[in-house]
Amino acid sequence: MTKTFCPLPWIHLATRPNGDVRVCCTANASGAGVTDDKEAGLVKQDGINMNLREHTIEEVWNSEHMRNTRLQMLNGIVPESCRKCFAEEYAGIVSKRQWETEVWKERLDVDSIVAETDADGYLPVNIPYFDLRLGNMCNLKCTMCSPHDSSSWIKDWKLIYPKIKNKDLKTDQVWDSSFDYTWYKKSSFLNSVKEQTSNIKELYFAGGEPLMIPEHSHILNALVESKDAKNIILRYNSNGMYIDQKMLDVWRNFKQVKYNFSIDAIGERNDYIRYPSKWNDIENKLRFITENKTDNIFVNVACAVQVLNVHHLVDMAEYLIDKDYNINVETPIMGTHLVYFPSYMNVRVLPHEKKLIVKERIEQFIDKITDEKFVNHPYGKQRWQGLINYMMAEDWSHKMPMLTEYLELLDKQRGTDFRKTFPEL
Repeated sequence: MTKTFCPLPWIHLATRPNGDVRVCCTANASGAGVTDDKEAGLVKQDGINMNLREHTIEEVWNSEHMRNTRLQMLNGIVPESCRKCFAEEYAGIVSKRQWETEVWKERLDVDSIVAETDADGYLPVNIPYFDLRLGNMCNLKCTMCSPHDSSSWIKDWKLIYPKIKNKDLKTDQVWDSSFDYTWYKKSSFLNSVKEQTSNIKELYFAGGEPLMIPEHSHILNALVESKDAKNIILRYNSNGMYIDQKMLDVWRNFKQVKYNFSIDAIGERNDYIRYPSKWNDIENKLRFITENKTDNIFVNVACAVQVLNVHHLVDMAEYLIDKDYNINVETPIMGTHLVYFPSYMNVRVLPHEKKLIVKERIEQFIDKITDEKFVNHPYGKQRWQGLINYMMAEDWSHKMPMLTEYLELLDKQRGTDFRKTFPEL
């Protein structure tokens, strides 16, 4: 394996909510101090985004973009799509490239799969890993989200967007309302996925809110009926509001279910960030799934770290430690990942004096945790220190006017007040 190798272009196909295909979800996360191109990481053909409404899985899999990505990695070159992972690694954060490599070398003979790559980058269409975003249907309109990922955002966007004065914010908030978020109903995509069932090792569902979307259940039921479910791992990022006993009963048929419960703060800060959810409902759902899950279901709290909650990561960690939920976390205490888009909500936007306060509080917290798993796990102390290193590495405080105008417009629309909820800002 070269120093730029990642297994995903050989084993993985990922969609956006509108059906566009991307090298992976991390490759198509703009910001990162590397690029502000919203289309970074999208698979293109003749300059046009490849979309699974018009293109088949087979066409995408051996498109020029995917073939070139494979060949660049084999030749030790960092593909343009993949620069974000290397930026994280430089800050000491375990990147998606690194952890996916570790996971899949245990599950598959990656060397043998790579050996099937021909001189032009072609590869047989045997796909063990799908990352599926089946549309933008969602019940929440989180502060760091947009209509592209949440149907509930559309009404607010239509009212807020015309009022934006900051030119950079206006550009940042552009959304193409002509996108077809029901693409998966109007193509051969679902049938093609079913044809891959004997190859599938993992299905990753994210949003929108995946548990709301009927086709998600249709796929699971088809896998149960085909008897392939017992060989497949399911992974989720979900807001938890649609967890019920019926879903748990379906999940018991699968080899393993890794449920990442998206929680970004506690109390009123949750209610602001993950509007219009209520903290009491979040707690009830967290308690329900941890008390009723079967042995093949593993729950992890996944926190999207951004400018609004970075001051309070310690509060949430201490809450989880105190409550001692029955959570079989892959990451000690809780999982963390950075918000890169919108870029004005990235932690680098904080002024330096605010960063120093955050740095001191997080370092005091991680230094007092003596649990061996937290100290030695790459997603424990190392990850938290990596977040600090990333935050301190660059000054993006010039984006503060964008953030302020955005939150003020949002508050006026929703009847909230970020200054009261986050007085430290």
